[in-house]
Amino acid sequence: MIRPELLWGGDGRLICFGEGVVKKSHIILAALFIYLAMLVAGGAVYYAHRQRPPVAPVKTPAAVAMKTPSAEDQAAAKQAEAEQQKAKQQEQRIETLKAGLKVETIHGVTYYRYDWPQRMPTGVYLRPYIAVGSGRCILKNDVCYSYSIDDPQKTAWINGDRLDVIVGGQRTTLVFDPGMMHKQMAPDAEWLMEDYVMDADAVSLAVLRQLAVSSYAEVVYYRHGGKSRQQILSAEELERIRVMVDLYELLAAQE
Repeated sequence: MIRPELLWGGDGRLICFGEGVVKKSHIILAALFIYLAMLVAGGAVYYAHRQRPPVAPVKTPAAVAMKTPSAEDQAAAKQAEAEQQKAKQQEQRIETLKAGLKVETIHGVTYYRYDWPQRMPTGVYLRPYIAVGSGRCILKNDVCYSYSIDDPQKTAWINGDRLDVIVGGQRTTLVFDPGMMHKQMAPDAEWLMEDYVMDADAVSLAVLRQLAVSSYAEVVYYRHGGKSRQQILSAEELERIRVMVDLYELLAAQE
C-alpha cells in the first residue's frame, strides 16, 4: 500500500499524492470554526451551570437534632427564664421592703429593723427584726413593755414572763425566761422598760405570720400570778410586723 506524502506547493496549495488537493486556507478556516464551536459549547455549559439552582445540603438526623431543641430543652429554657424573672421580682420586692428600715452590719451580721425611739409611751410593743450572717437568716422576736411614771394604771415593774397574743379568735401564749429579760430605767425614774429579745421559734413565727395578715390583734404582757398589761396593736404596728415577716421570708429563701 502506497502511503500518501504531503508537500506544500509554491502557490500555497497543499499537495496530497493519492488523496486529492486541499487548499491551505480551507484548513485554517476549518480549524477556526472548530475553535469557535468549542468556545460556544464551553460558554453554554458554564451558563447552564450558573443558572442551575443550588442544591440544599442534605440534613442528617443528627444535624436536625442539634439544631432543633427537644421538648425537654424548651421546657428547661422556659423554666430557667421563669426563675430568672421570679428572682428579679424578689429582688425588687426586697428593695421595696428595705426602703423604710434601718440597715446596719455589725461584726459580719446585717440587721434589718425599724428605728424605734429609746423612750416610748406606756404600752406593750412587738418589735421583730431580722439578723442575717454566716449563711443564716434569723427572725428576732422583740417584746417590749414600756412604762411612764404618770401612767394612770400604775403598773410600774411587771417582771413579766408571759405574753398572750389574741388574733383571729385564737389565744397563743409565749413563755419567757425571766433570766433573759433586759431592764432599763431613767435616772430620774420617770420611765422604765422590760424587754425580751430571742430567736423566733416555731410558735413565735406562727404567731407573727398570723399578725402579718391580720387587721386586729391584742396582746397581754403579764407575770404568772402577778400584774399584767393589755393593749390593742395599732395599724402601724401590724404593718411593721407584716413588712418584717415578708422580708424575712424573702431573705431566708436566699440563704
